[in-house]
Amino acid sequence: MSTIINFLFYHTPVFYLIQSLWRDEAFSYFMAQPSVIEIIKNTANDFNPPLYYLALHFWSFFVGKSDELLRIFSLIPHLATVYVAYYFAKKMFSEKFGFFVAAFTFFNPMLLYYALEIRMYSFYAFFALATLYFYYIKKWRTYSIMAVAGLYTHTFFPLIIASLALYVRLTEKRSGKTIRKILLPFLFFIPWVPVVVGQFLHSGNSWIFPVDIQLIQSVLGNLFTGFDGTPGKLWPYTALLSLSILLFTYIAYRKRRRDTLFLAIPAFLPLALILGYSLIKRPIFVNRYVIFISVLEVFLISAGIFRVQRRNIRWACMIGWLLFCLIVNVVSPLYKKKTDFKTTFGEINKMARDSDYVYAKTPIGFLESAYYFKHTDRVYVYNPENIVIPNYIGMSVVFPTSSRTTFPPPPSRTFVVSDDASFEVVLSQ
Repeated sequence: MSTIINFLFYHTPVFYLIQSLWRDEAFSYFMAQPSVIEIIKNTANDFNPPLYYLALHFWSFFVGKSDELLRIFSLIPHLATVYVAYYFAKKMFSEKFGFFVAAFTFFNPMLLYYALEIRMYSFYAFFALATLYFYYIKKWRTYSIMAVAGLYTHTFFPLIIASLALYVRLTEKRSGKTIRKILLPFLFFIPWVPVVVGQFLHSGNSWIFPVDIQLIQSVLGNLFTGFDGTPGKLWPYTALLSLSILLFTYIAYRKRRRDTLFLAIPAFLPLALILGYSLIKRPIFVNRYVIFISVLEVFLISAGIFRVQRRNIRWACMIGWLLFCLIVNVVSPLYKKKTDFKTTFGEINKMARDSDYVYAKTPIGFLESAYYFKHTDRVYVYNPENIVIPNYIGMSVVFPTSSRTTFPPPPSRTFVVSDDASFEVVLSQ
C-alpha cells in the first residue's frame, strides 16, 4: 500500500497539487489579496488583465491560505474544458467519439499540469475553447460572454478572436455581418486597451528565452506535452511529435477542410505571429502564454483520427494517443519539481520568534518566502548594493518597499534564505 501511495503522490499529476508553491503561484496569491480596486490597479502594472486575480480574491476568502485548495481552483475550469470538449466533439464528430475527445482533453499533459497551478492558464484555455464552441453553434450571447472573459484573462487572447474573424473571411462569401459579431467583444475590452498598450511599450528587461530553430521544430510537441526544455535530450522527440500532430491535421484537412481550418487557423496563426515577432524583435513566446493551442492540438489530432477510414486503425490511434498522454503524465513529475520552500519554512516557522525576520538572499526567492513565513510583513530581500530589482520578478507590484540594505537591529534574528531554499541564521549586532 505504501508503494502505491508513494507512486500516486510523487509520480502522477497529484504531485503538482501537493508540492511547494513556486514564485508565480505566490505572486498570484498576493495579487489576489488587496481590495477589488487595488487588484485592478496592480494588474495595470503587471502583464495580465485582472479577471483571474479578482476570481482568486473571492476563492481565497473562503479557502484561506491552503496550497491544495488554492490550486484546486484551477482544476474547475479544466473540468469545464473537458465538458465543453465533449459537446464540441459531439457536434463536430459524433457522440461516441465525444467521450474520447473529453478523455483526451482531460489527460493532455500540458492542460493537466496547469489545472493544478495557482495561475490563470486553465481559465485561459477554457475561455478559448468555449469561445470557439459557442461560435460554432452560433450562440452569440454566450460567445460574447466567453470572449470578453478571455480578453480579461490573458493579453494574448485577442489573437484567438482575430483568427476566428480571419477564418470567417476566408470561408464565407458574405462575411461582414458575422465578422462584426465576432469582433463585438472588443468593444467591452476598450477600457483595458490603453493599459495593454502602455504595458507593451514600457516593458523592459525580460526573462523570456530567445526563439531558435530547435524551438520552432519542436514547438507543437512542446505545447502538447508541456515540455519546457528539461531534460534537453527530449528535443528531437518533441520535434517528431510536432510532425505527428501536423500529419493528423493533414489527414483531417483532406477529409473535412472547413472544420479543420476552423481549428487550425486559431492554432497556427497566433503561433506564427508570436514566433515571428520573437525572432524579429524580442522574445515574447512562452509555452503557457499560448496554452489554448494545446486544446486545439487535441481537437486537430482527434479530427485526424476520426477521419481514418479503417476502424481498427482508428481505435489503435485513439488508444495510442491516450497511452502516450498517460506515460507523459507519469514521467513529467520527475522534471517538474519546484524548490521546496514549504519544508524549509516548516522548520523556520517552528524556530522563529515574533521579533525575527526573513531575508531572501536574492529577489528570486522572495515571493515564496513571503508566502510561507508566518509573518509576511517581516520578509525582505537582502539588497546591500541597492540594485534595481527587475519588474518581471513581480515583487515590486505587490511588495514595492520590500528591499533592505542592512540587517535589522538586536534582539532580532534574521533567517537568510537562498534560492535553493537552504537557510542560515544571522544574529543582529
